[in-house]
Amino acid sequence: MAGDAVETDILIVGAGPVGLFLANECARRGLRFRIVEAHASQSIHSKALAIFPRTLEIFDMAGLVRPFMEVANRVTSVAVVTHGRTLARMRFAPEDSPYALIAMVPQDVTEKLLAEQLALKGGTVEYETSFVSAVQHDDRVGITLDHKGQRQELTAAFVVGCDGAHSTVRHLLNLPFEGTAYDGLFLLADVQTN
Repeated sequence: MAGDAVETDILIVGAGPVGLFLANECARRGLRFRIVEAHASQSIHSKALAIFPRTLEIFDMAGLVRPFMEVANRVTSVAVVTHGRTLARMRFAPEDSPYALIAMVPQDVTEKLLAEQLALKGGTVEYETSFVSAVQHDDRVGITLDHKGQRQELTAAFVVGCDGAHSTVRHLLNLPFEGTAYDGLFLLADVQTN
């Protein structure tokens, strides 16, 4: 590969919220990028819900906040109630932010909004494309991808792993995943009621 030109500035591995936000920023700043996702489409599960004020401020700086504010369930206080008895009421109103609320937006909606904004900028997610390996060279990274069983080779200036807790990129770099598992059990369910 000696002498190969860099084909893209940044390869983003993973099209969850972090990867999609990064892709939007690359597009906004005129950087050459590719974003790949091993799954066939965006997630349809709610997963995370809360978008806090500082994230909303960053979305605002990036020109992305409007669609989030349009769909958000705006939380400014919470109450803890058991058996009809109120145990606590907590008001949420940070003074140093123009967003004095928690925007409740399910993660699948967050991904949909970020993907839509990326499409408006001319960007696309390469679905069913897995990161296989990377080799660091002096001035570039040689990368192997797999798209539906077909190997693809490319060169990039940088590879950014946004592929979650079981990150292939992180494993390849031998980076530990700091933290521990919670002892408590909980259940998260997506349900529709009438």
